[in-house]
Amino acid sequence: MQHGKVIAYASRQLRKHEQNYPTHDLELVAVVFALKIWQHYLYGVHIDLFIDHQSL
Repeated sequence: MQHGKVIAYASRQLRKHEQNYPTHDLELVAVVFALKIWQHYLYGVHIDLFIDHQSL
């Protein structure tokens, strides 16, 4: 978020084996996917990661 607004979104379809994952693991897969996509912007920068899944 920048100045209280979202600056980017990312999405992808689940792979066949991921469709059987529990919700907790799917949320973690989404976080890892997003960090891989934006990693070149994130090196050496402090980030705040906001997710809506309580247990993560």
